[in-house]
Amino acid sequence: MAEPTQLWGGRFKSGPSEALANLSRAPASYFRLYREDIAGSRAHASELKRAGVLDESEFAAIRKALDDIETDVTAGRETPIPGDEDVHTFLERLLMARLGTLGGKLRAGRSRNDQTANNTRLYLRRMARELSAGIIAVEEAIRKQAILHTETVMPGFTHLQPAQPVVLGHHLMAHAQSLLRDLQRFIDFDRRFDRSPLGAAALAGSGIACHPDLSAIELGYSAACENSIDAVASRDVVAEFLFICSLVAVDLSRLAEEICIWSSKQFSWVRLHDSYSTGSSIMPQKKNPDIAELTRGMSGTLIGNIAGFLATMKAMPLAYNRDLAEDKRALFETIDVLQLILPAFAGMVETLDFQVDRLKQEAPRGFTLATEVADWLVGQNVPFAEAHEITGAVVRYCEERGHDLSGLTAEDLPNIDPRLTPDMLKAITLEHALASRTGYGSTAPQRVREQIDRFSETLETCRAFAAASTAASPSPRGDKAGKEQVAR
Repeated sequence: MAEPTQLWGGRFKSGPSEALANLSRAPASYFRLYREDIAGSRAHASELKRAGVLDESEFAAIRKALDDIETDVTAGRETPIPGDEDVHTFLERLLMARLGTLGGKLRAGRSRNDQTANNTRLYLRRMARELSAGIIAVEEAIRKQAILHTETVMPGFTHLQPAQPVVLGHHLMAHAQSLLRDLQRFIDFDRRFDRSPLGAAALAGSGIACHPDLSAIELGYSAACENSIDAVASRDVVAEFLFICSLVAVDLSRLAEEICIWSSKQFSWVRLHDSYSTGSSIMPQKKNPDIAELTRGMSGTLIGNIAGFLATMKAMPLAYNRDLAEDKRALFETIDVLQLILPAFAGMVETLDFQVDRLKQEAPRGFTLATEVADWLVGQNVPFAEAHEITGAVVRYCEERGHDLSGLTAEDLPNIDPRLTPDMLKAITLEHALASRTGYGSTAPQRVREQIDRFSETLETCRAFAAASTAASPSPRGDKAGKEQVAR
């Protein structure tokens, strides 16, 4: 059956104009939701059987046809035609081609409003898991580097100025911790939207499919939505998902920015692997951090998507309005961009070659050990306000003589302040600075190793979430088959 199916039009004397049809037709990328739409149709068939609309043989025939259609669409044997307005009409056309009028019975008691809301929610719950797996790959790459560098000292920065020495593993784990919270946000997101919109119909609920709580369980939700209007009219599920994705991009972009800086010739703190960098078409010597730069640039696209969609939602009256179809445009671009970024970023981080000697050489520069002077004075019972002033005088003394703290001698100290004794010089070493920061979450190497251990345990919870699937989730092949079939 190659003729398109139209789900509306009985009260119209003419069909839609070509201009309207072109505007109304869903973009090809939207057809990736076919698995979710078929899952919802299976659950709705169960509802119609409970309602007596379908007998046992009709129910079995529809369920088998839906299974066969999913197989054929996944394999590319069935594809949308230009007349298919959206994924719903595409799949109903296939169903009626195989079952005739029986296929048309499945439309009873439901609306495209609750169908699309359900499709989106199922899809996002699946994507939350798939994207989490990609983020975990980045986390693993960071964790491996941190384990290698729990003793590697580097300068820590505030205001992009040298501040205090830290270990490289501690700095890298700061990025890992922010991405860990993004993973936890996906878990929270999944729990918050573990409610099924199916059965809400257009807005008031269905007079035929009266047990949405049962279809919800079949679809892998814990329950049905509390309010049928909210079920079809709200898109905070989309807004929250877009926000989490944009925050993932921002967190990646912060590390990307540092990699761009660290890999520059002026810093030379890290070398990029050849397989995760590019060259110049005119300058043979160049080795460019393209993955980091593209990640940094694409983060702006994801921020724009959440901002744009919030603007679409901000004055939307209840219940459903066609404006809400714009959710998919922002969603699919955001998901597709992240799915490109994550594996490349993980590979780049895992293959970074940190220049340990260079980092150690830079660690004390810029008076990063000045705080150790103030802390030592406090240990000598000097009030911190005075210790701060004395330490400032020490820095000024060194600057005037053109050397760093390492240039101080025991003979210099009384010239600065009589409370400075030669014992102070023992405090202004990198080893002492790191070893003294032993508080929970601090940069002492042992504390960093403990942090990594705790992080690894928490990451296992996120890994379990990423590996799990809802009862109605499609096979974990991702969207590749769906994207291929709409491209044919």
